Amino acid sequence: MRRPLLIFAALAAAVVLFAIQLAPASLADARIAAMTKGAVRLTDAEGTSWSGRGILVAGATRMPIDWRIDAWPLVRRELQLRLVRGEGSAAMPKGDIAIGGNTVALRDVDATIPAAFLATATGTSAAVAGGDVEVKAAFVEWAPPANRGEARVRWLGGWLAVPGSTGSTALGDITATLSASADRLSGPVSNSGGDLAVRGNITIGAQSGIQLSLVLTPRRADDRKLAQVLSMIGVPEGDGWRVEWRFPLR
Repeated sequence: MRRPLLIFAALAAAVVLFAIQLAPASLADARIAAMTKGAVRLTDAEGTSWSGRGILVAGATRMPIDWRIDAWPLVRRELQLRLVRGEGSAAMPKGDIAIGGNTVALRDVDATIPAAFLATATGTSAAVAGGDVEVKAAFVEWAPPANRGEARVRWLGGWLAVPGSTGSTALGDITATLSASADRLSGPVSNSGGDLAVRGNITIGAQSGIQLSLVLTPRRADDRKLAQVLSMIGVPEGDGWRVEWRFPLR
């Protein structure tokens, strides 16, 4: 009985993989919309779910994407997704993403994502964000309580504006170098340029979410308007204000 069952299982797996290969790439839109509660959609999809391309849309921001899915890991309930960057397409993300059970692994990731795209995708409506977020990771494995690897995140030309306001606050280039250990990713945060000096730490945990502890200091001592805003959201520390933010991951 064991041999016929194994043959049947192999045939069933082949049928499933064949169906995935033929499924149009546009079907991915429904899955992405469900995962992001409608915040992100996939448009102009071409190819198949197995190998396709399209445009990710969040609000008014669009980002091209080109992907490949390895077949046989799906039989083990593992998704191995490869993001491909074509020649002359520096704006497209690239890298390998493996998802299985409670583990997510990133390899050779290089992506530049508009800050406005991330703000819309995560449902952050307290402020309007600008600039681009650059993510680079040779290898990171999220497998709490045994995370490992490192990643660098840079917010280039960042700025924030409160909805309805006529001005914005320039943040310059903000850099966070994250190291994975135990059940979290954490590391220092600093910036160069902008209206504020930024220094502090970021911690990302499966249960605690994203936690930021920063000291924000106006670069101009006579910027009373900015100092007043910081005094409303932070606690005085030295010549600046310490602010604490927490964003749940789910």
